[in-house]
Amino acid sequence: MKIDVVVLAARANTGKLASESDEIFEANIDIAGKPMLGYVLSTLENSTEVSRIIVVGPKHGLSHYENDKVNIVEPGTELIENAKIGLAHTNTEFVLVASSDIPLLTDDALGGFLKGALELDADFVYAVSTKEECVRKYPGVQRTYAKLKGVILTGGNLFFVRKSIAGKAWPVLEKMIEYRKSPFKMASFFGVGFLIKVLLGFAGVHEIEEYVSNLLGIQCRALLSAPEISVDVDKPEDLKLVRDILGK
Repeated sequence: MKIDVVVLAARANTGKLASESDEIFEANIDIAGKPMLGYVLSTLENSTEVSRIIVVGPKHGLSHYENDKVNIVEPGTELIENAKIGLAHTNTEFVLVASSDIPLLTDDALGGFLKGALELDADFVYAVSTKEECVRKYPGVQRTYAKLKGVILTGGNLFFVRKSIAGKAWPVLEKMIEYRKSPFKMASFFGVGFLIKVLLGFAGVHEIEEYVSNLLGIQCRALLSAPEISVDVDKPEDLKLVRDILGK
């Protein structure tokens, strides 16, 4: 089964990475002689399971990536809006949504995630990686981890979604993005009791899957994936790490 891919690449380089690069957009920051987005697109284009790639970002900064398989579409003003724009340009039953800041993404990591996501036959699949694997493969990597029952995980940067149900998820996803930096608002939205259970490590992966699935009215699953999917570049320390790795 072939799928379309949406790559979110509209972020302006005005954050923590601005001190490391003069590029206008983070997607174009140089890593060992190649733009960050270039690494992601190379892996996606190399996949026989990928039909079309929709890059949501400003054409005046990314048009050089366009070819028979890659299309650039103009972004909106918010992350969730850009995801909607990208999905509107896709034609396949399932769509992969990826960030543009995972230059360590490999053929094996991508293929493993796609195979696992299709086998789950869920409506929404979210990539996660264990702290153990991230640290083992990339010593010194700095990630935000969540201690769940029996495992310590970090979130990945690939999302697998059944396009027909995307509309059901938007209201909740919009609130999650809006409240992501306010624990009190997030608690009021998800329920204080459940959030405390998660934060204290009393909730396991399956319990969270069930809770979110019931909340959205769709089947949501987390998929244990390779660290390359979780190691993103959003601060100078991350940039140094991937430059050291890819420079070799």
